Amino acid sequence: MHISPFLLVASLGLGAFGKTKTAGACSNAALERCLTAKGVPFKVPCDPDWGAYNRTHNIRLPVTPAAIVLPQNTRHISTAVICAGKSGVKVQAKSGGHSYGSYGYGGIDGQVSIDLRHFNKTVMASDGSNIAVVGGGVHLGPMASAVYAQGKRAVSHGVCPSVGVGGHATHGGWGYSSRAWGLTLDHIVELRVVLANGAVARASAEANSDLFWALRGAADSIGIVTSFSLRTNPAPEEVINFTYEFQTLAESVEQATSAFLRLQAFISNTTAVDRRLSFTLATMVTPRAGSISRTILIQGIFMGTLAEYTSQIEPEMLRGLPGPTNRSVLSHDWPSSLAALSPDGTLEPTPMYSDFFANSVTVDSPGMSEAALRSYLAYMLEGPAPPVPYTSSMDLWGGADTQINLRGKKTDAGFAAFPHRNVFWALHNIAQMKTADVPFPDEGIAYLNGLRDAITRGLSVGQWAAYQNLLDTSLTREEAHELYYGDAVLGRLQAIKAVYDPGNVFSNPQSV
Repeated sequence: MHISPFLLVASLGLGAFGKTKTAGACSNAALERCLTAKGVPFKVPCDPDWGAYNRTHNIRLPVTPAAIVLPQNTRHISTAVICAGKSGVKVQAKSGGHSYGSYGYGGIDGQVSIDLRHFNKTVMASDGSNIAVVGGGVHLGPMASAVYAQGKRAVSHGVCPSVGVGGHATHGGWGYSSRAWGLTLDHIVELRVVLANGAVARASAEANSDLFWALRGAADSIGIVTSFSLRTNPAPEEVINFTYEFQTLAESVEQATSAFLRLQAFISNTTAVDRRLSFTLATMVTPRAGSISRTILIQGIFMGTLAEYTSQIEPEMLRGLPGPTNRSVLSHDWPSSLAALSPDGTLEPTPMYSDFFANSVTVDSPGMSEAALRSYLAYMLEGPAPPVPYTSSMDLWGGADTQINLRGKKTDAGFAAFPHRNVFWALHNIAQMKTADVPFPDEGIAYLNGLRDAITRGLSVGQWAAYQNLLDTSLTREEAHELYYGDAVLGRLQAIKAVYDPGNVFSNPQSV
């Protein structure tokens, strides 16, 4: 239950100092009265500890919700959603809080954020099904640790331990293991969800299948997922983490284009590679006084032995490329591989805050054309001087034996509302300020959008889109719908939304 500063001070015999906080004076009177009457724990902006709960991952986009609800059980969530609806306030769930647009806090001021921090358990089913039941507020690092500890199992997911499973899994969920096991979304076998009317529903392929379809791609528009039932995979006994740094590749558009085409052809070669290999091509660009530093990296994993990697995979992958400036090839078990890929070298969900802007381009098979690669690399290596440091990553989804782009997962087969099932590369462009006292400049947004345009300029119509988990806040709602879903998926989503959330309770700036 929320205890206002007024009541707390009065209880200590200091009522004369509590007059500044009266019912409803802080934010939304009707909302606060409803939550208080129903015993739902929450925070509002005039609470002294508000700052501990309201801090966005992207500090470029601060948001002030009307209230942050801190449910301890599903009943609290249901009640909070009903109270918000009656009060005319929109709702969004916050799992890990890593939304690029601060959507876990609503994306705009005055909404209700349902903070799922207490839904933080990961438990393997005891029936031998190898299903992990994961709370909606679980972070990826602790989830990975718990699943491994309870049977040496694993789930495919991203590399940042503090990302929440909620947004990650319901909008895709790519990681280096996705070529082997599919996206995090593909592991979902059942969901428990609170709907706009406060009802709690079970969604699976057998129960509420239309809801199951919609939640896997657009949960932020449909409901609040309180738990995920995820299939798991046997964790590999050995994983090779590799990183190659190339300084000379970044000195020539011609050389870089040739190398990228070579790597694209290599990963498509079914006689050379299979699903166990995955990597990212990353170009790091840093403006310095009087110069610009540019470095190209190949980073990834191989689920196999060090001997197999160094004798068969590495020589073929690097054939025809200049010698790397730096090389790191290390053998790990599954947890230490994940930890080594994380920002701080652990699986702890350490909070991260940064002033940044990002966008994305998904490129369908058969991959980047030579014209598209040349346009993309020329912009970075010979184009306008960047006003901010940034990294552009080509994350590998396609290639030989990939388990992401399977025919049965295509949207037209009715698998899920996540439509990106012919993707070869997902390009992720992100620029962030290095010091907290320098705000992100508008010129940085314009530069990164210019980079996005340089990529798409060489692609055919219909060959590219954008990835929801790499949210682009410069897109209008209509542009986001087109790039994230497309007309066919959007039409079906809107029909399901009209059934389950006719009052548009679950809303953010780009929601359906």
